[in-house]
Amino acid sequence: MVIPKTFFAFGLNHKTAPVEIREKLHVDETEVTAFLSLMRETLSECLILSTCNRTEIYAVCDSTDIDINFYKDLLIDFKGARGLVMDKHFFAFISCAACQQLFNVATSIDSKVIGDSQILRQLRAAYSSALENGSTGKILNQLVQRAFRLGKQSYNETSIHDGAVSASLAAVELAIETFGSLQSRTAFVIGAGETARQTAEALANRRIGKLFVTNRTHTHAEELLSSVKKEFSLNGDVISFEDFKSFLPDVDIIISSTGSANPILYREDFAKQRSVTLVVDIAVPRDVDISVTEHKSVILKNIDDLNSIVNGTREKRLIDLPKIRTMIMDEMVDFLTWYYTLPLMPPYEKTGVKPSAGQTGEILRIKGFLNQNVSEIHRLYARTNGNFDEDLASHFDLVKRLQSMKSRAFATGV
Repeated sequence: MVIPKTFFAFGLNHKTAPVEIREKLHVDETEVTAFLSLMRETLSECLILSTCNRTEIYAVCDSTDIDINFYKDLLIDFKGARGLVMDKHFFAFISCAACQQLFNVATSIDSKVIGDSQILRQLRAAYSSALENGSTGKILNQLVQRAFRLGKQSYNETSIHDGAVSASLAAVELAIETFGSLQSRTAFVIGAGETARQTAEALANRRIGKLFVTNRTHTHAEELLSSVKKEFSLNGDVISFEDFKSFLPDVDIIISSTGSANPILYREDFAKQRSVTLVVDIAVPRDVDISVTEHKSVILKNIDDLNSIVNGTREKRLIDLPKIRTMIMDEMVDFLTWYYTLPLMPPYEKTGVKPSAGQTGEILRIKGFLNQNVSEIHRLYARTNGNFDEDLASHFDLVKRLQSMKSRAFATGV
């Protein structure tokens, strides 16, 4: 029997673990090469997608003995999070469910905010890193290219990405409504958390003229601005938190999202404002005291104003959710039909040498055989229950059954 290359996925995300756990296993871009090298000691293919909302590993193993806890422990120990991250914080999927997870991620329907426009770019970056480190192969290349196609299709053929999908994006849309083009405008992002990061990225994506960033922890502000500059051509500077108020008269847009328990901006801080200034307070508790509205030149908006913008577009985005699920299921069937032909193929198909006419005929016959028996894959998907070991056993049972069915069919000339 040909031992199948088994595709699986594991990790944690916003559905399985809170942020204080997710951050413990976040794999920084400077750590990716070392981590992939560690994983490749026992895997033939591996890709890691690590963002603020998820750290997910998609992998291919040549062995029939896959100990998922071994790989979970590798990640935990790599990040020095032993005793902090528990098994309950992980998901682990085989073939059908693993494929569906990646497709859900690529189309953003698995995002914390459905329609998030960042995740496809983050997946492209993860795939590029895997390619650079030589950790992809036939299966992941095929799978990820299909994921990219689905993600692009969801953009072009559905409304799921229409309108602001987060408070950060809503704040930037509000700035555009207020000023029009942002190319000649200066913005100030106060804070360095994920909301501030999304805000800075959205401003850069809209070609903000100049961007200031400040945070109580100066290094965090530097890290934020540095990461944004890696993705966008941006004129930006980090301002010390102690001095940032002296820069307020020079900015048009202020978007604040700190974790302060008390307001950090008051009416008197805007005494020297020279022109109309849009102040967007995304923080809870609020960063900007209500007294700021006493200035005629200041337009103050808070999180409730932004949520109304987001909620106003949510219903429109979700209209096409069934359409996207159908697109995903269709792509899953195509990929899994291809995937389960691999252990049925004759040895010469794997040599890379162009097959003869007779061999080509046999290959086409095998593909036709699996297309005729795609119901077997549907049954495997229906039996998937989230128990990794049981789903793994079902996966190998399907491979054996298909190999047996193929032998009988080809022996009788069917």
